[in-house]
Amino acid sequence: MALAMFRNREKQQESLCEELLRERAATLARAGFAVEDALAKLDRLDRQFGEIIRRWQSQQTGSPDGALPREQRSVLEEINGIIDQFNIVCQKAETQYYYLIVTREALGLRRHETVQKIYRIPPKKKKMQAV
Repeated sequence: MALAMFRNREKQQESLCEELLRERAATLARAGFAVEDALAKLDRLDRQFGEIIRRWQSQQTGSPDGALPREQRSVLEEINGIIDQFNIVCQKAETQYYYLIVTREALGLRRHETVQKIYRIPPKKKKMQAV
């Protein structure tokens, strides 16, 4: 009888340990997915930025007085809007990356070199000024 109770407790403990391991893995995965999502948004915004810069460059026909035509001002505003979005998402990516590192530390993972290589967050962009 005592042996059966001991084995039952052992099985319960093993089950609890397995559940804790699954939860640890899920928590770590969620933290990584949050960084990946932010980086994917940054990539999309960076591609948009590149497309609009090409459009901006194709419209460069400076006037003698240095004033920008209306279309160019509009494109410049659009560029700066994308830069604002990029920088906001960049800040979010940095925060999510921080949470990932904290989660790893809490789970006993102390070496982050590979994580740093995988999750490279680009620098923030500076707004463009009319020349």
